[in-house]
Amino acid sequence: MPVLSLPTLPAASGNLTNAKQAWGNLPGAALSLAIAEAASAAKRFTLLLTADSQSAERLEQELVFFAPELPVLHFPDWETLPYDLFSPHQDILSQRIAALYRLPELAHGILVVPITTALHRLAPTQFLLGSSLVLDVGQKLDVEQMRTRLQAISHRPVR
Repeated sequence: MPVLSLPTLPAASGNLTNAKQAWGNLPGAALSLAIAEAASAAKRFTLLLTADSQSAERLEQELVFFAPELPVLHFPDWETLPYDLFSPHQDILSQRIAALYRLPELAHGILVVPITTALHRLAPTQFLLGSSLVLDVGQKLDVEQMRTRLQAISHRPVR
């Protein structure tokens, strides 16, 4: 039984103007609870745009708490300015690549993105999927399959 009585999220459609929902004036973590319950009930993928990076991180943590069974991805901001002479932190790069890599396989879940991050262009999906290497701790690796995949993206074996 849901804790809150919420309006249902609009049905998925090609028309994005009918697919948006906005809630306001919810104190504390009530907004995260409302989003978690609505996204769980929607049985489809939900995109959340936040005002800034701090609110995106807070929202992600609260969503994981309120709906642990729901996949929640956070697509962080670069946290660098266009004229900075240094690259973004490696953790940010890894988190962005991991989120983009998992995104095509999710049919149900939430993606949390700061609005300024959503305005940046991204690499094409096929480039990202073909050029990424995602390994998990404890994962069993098929060496021949990995060699074939690496050769397909222009790596050469060296003995």
